[in-house]
Amino acid sequence: MKRVIKMKKEFKHLLILGVLTGIVCLAMFLPNILNHLPVIYGTDLKPEQVFFNMEFTNLMNNFFKTGTLPFYSWSMFLGTNYWASQTFYNFGDIFTWLSLLVQQMNFFDKTLLFEIIKFFVSSYSMYFLLREMKIETKIRYIGALSFAFSGWAIFFSGQLMFHSFYCFVPLYFLGVERYIKNNKKILFLFMVVLLLISNWYYFYTVSIFTTLYYTYRYYVLNKNFKNYTVNTLRLIGIYFIGILICGAIFLPTIFYMTGNDRIGINHDLFFGDKQVYIHLLASMFVPNYLYIYRGNVFETNWHVTREICLYAGSIISLIICQIFAYKDKVIKIATLVFYGVIVLIAIIPMGNAMMHGFSEPSFRWLFLVVLLNIIIACHLLNDFENIDKKIFKYVATIICILVILLVPFSTIVSGSISSLLSEYFIQWILFVICSILIGFVAFILLKKKKNFMNYLLILTVLEFSIFGAVLYTTNLDFSENGSYEFFEQVTHVLQDDDNELNNYLDYLNTDNYEQYYRVYVPHDSIYWYYSHNMSVAYQLNGLMVYFSTYSPSVNKLKELAPQIIDYSSAMIFNITDPDLMNFLNVKYALVLNENELPSKINWELVDDNYRGSIKVYENKNYRAIGTTYSKVLSSTDFIESETSVSELNNIIVCDESDVKEIEGFLGSKNSVNLENVQYGGNQLTGSVVSDDSTFMVITVPYDEGWKILINGQEVKKFEVNGGFIGIPIEKGTNNVEMYFTPQGFKLGVIMSGIGIILAGVVISLEFIREYKKRKLLINKGIKDK
Repeated sequence: MKRVIKMKKEFKHLLILGVLTGIVCLAMFLPNILNHLPVIYGTDLKPEQVFFNMEFTNLMNNFFKTGTLPFYSWSMFLGTNYWASQTFYNFGDIFTWLSLLVQQMNFFDKTLLFEIIKFFVSSYSMYFLLREMKIETKIRYIGALSFAFSGWAIFFSGQLMFHSFYCFVPLYFLGVERYIKNNKKILFLFMVVLLLISNWYYFYTVSIFTTLYYTYRYYVLNKNFKNYTVNTLRLIGIYFIGILICGAIFLPTIFYMTGNDRIGINHDLFFGDKQVYIHLLASMFVPNYLYIYRGNVFETNWHVTREICLYAGSIISLIICQIFAYKDKVIKIATLVFYGVIVLIAIIPMGNAMMHGFSEPSFRWLFLVVLLNIIIACHLLNDFENIDKKIFKYVATIICILVILLVPFSTIVSGSISSLLSEYFIQWILFVICSILIGFVAFILLKKKKNFMNYLLILTVLEFSIFGAVLYTTNLDFSENGSYEFFEQVTHVLQDDDNELNNYLDYLNTDNYEQYYRVYVPHDSIYWYYSHNMSVAYQLNGLMVYFSTYSPSVNKLKELAPQIIDYSSAMIFNITDPDLMNFLNVKYALVLNENELPSKINWELVDDNYRGSIKVYENKNYRAIGTTYSKVLSSTDFIESETSVSELNNIIVCDESDVKEIEGFLGSKNSVNLENVQYGGNQLTGSVVSDDSTFMVITVPYDEGWKILINGQEVKKFEVNGGFIGIPIEKGTNNVEMYFTPQGFKLGVIMSGIGIILAGVVISLEFIREYKKRKLLINKGIKDK
């Protein structure tokens, strides 16, 4: 009976939290719903993630239809290892998989639906963590809402994969908590698997942070380090079992990402701009998502500094600083030492780089500090009687004054004091408002009148609702570009139905059915400047991409032809060089005007009225996807001699170590092509007839996952001509077969199998232990009676 009453009471608490979370969500998104406008916050939702979701849906539908695993994407740039590259974006995201159930919905409607669900998941997962920590119910509400609608959660809600990871993080630390307290391992094991599959990038960050957090919580809960080593080693064992389970996805990603040039080591000890440090402090007290993309006194023209988000509401902002007023010296000292390490990591570029995979510095990892702040603040609020009220007043006063002075101080540091009352006045007003809010919270806590916790809870809901509503209302795009109709139009300029354009192009020439060819479409006119990933929307073999985890072999092409970089970005590519276009098998161009055609190519008009206004041109000097060569040059000599990229059509360019071996294949002086080409899914086949041994360049990006057979025998592949595949060709008829399986996948499957077996052992042992424990308690109860 007691258990039923307890369950009903808990259900009531969860229902109340759901209502409070729903109120904030309604306040944030009601303007978009009323104005029938897509919710868009963040820079990458439109140019990147909508198209990655399209490709995921296409490949998964093909998998359900044919059983072909989604290893390779032909539509993403020049061809991409989809399995490994998309683990960063959506391949392991549970919400992306759920989106398959509502394919009929518009992408932005699906996004809104799942973002709201993520806010609820964030709220409940934080609630459960705080419940495990014995925090009083109303404080749990405050902590849960503070986590769900923190500055980090709002700012990165436009990065769908980041928000998906974020909402489950408290459950991971709930697993840590249960292990320290009760030696329970199952939840931790499950969350390791879920988080690693969701996003390996943030899982790495969480793993680094866990070493510090676990040590801190172990000491706080046990007041000593007795059995620390043994217990820690056990937890590490569980951690690695979780990693093993993810082997089929994680191992191919490791092999793939080690070639990405974003991975490196940063040794800087200081940020060059002092504004970074001021913003780091300010972000804890103010919802900086309201001004990051507007008049921002802390702007350094570096995207990294826009990712500084620590805000989690006025209550958390105030209470977390009261650790100095806490009377329990053991917890106080342990917490301050922990924060000392965290602050050190945050203010040193090398520390931030460490949390970012030893690449460039990044403040994205601060979501872990947000979580820590909420946990500590809720503990302090839960034990408010142990806070020195005199010190509390001093700290609260200092915070209020500091928040008001941060903007003026920053203008002085940056030398822009004259802009304080013009360009940065609105931002300053926001800081003043937040200072008043913090002061009001301090007043409520010091007066501590009846139902004071209700006032704090109401304030929390109002604060997040108002700031959220302001954000999304001011980001409403009433222009044509911001409408559902615009997105529908821009993704249907070239076709109405999937593969309609490809079928049309194939029909133009019967040879097309046995060829692989790429299509040039100008980004500015036909694609309306919308995205470099538009080829995905049209299932085209395109020439542009915006993609942070692009194929590592593209770095070789960047070395030989840096002009492929667009918008001066390391992640945006657009191939418009006519020599490269010939090399990369461009056969058709779709333009509005003839002057949009790249020069030096023998274009012939084949249709001047496609879909009413689009002109279709054919490259009469189309070059097949596979062509044999008779000359070879090292890439070093190619670059140093400043050889024109046009020579990629005539010379094999390879690493110095491969020159002599490739020269040994060059018997024929005649160039022949790969014919009878068929491709799709994870394979490409064709045939070539040569009068002597020779060497063929196949313009598919090089990846170790490709297995290449000639007449049934596997042959060695080489990375040539800027990151493409080169293979030796024998005299006579050569039947070429290429099959793609991500490097490390087979070993990863074995790892996953081992991990699942070990996990089964761990789970079984824990159930047996719990069964014996319950049986012992029952027997003890009978004896006591």
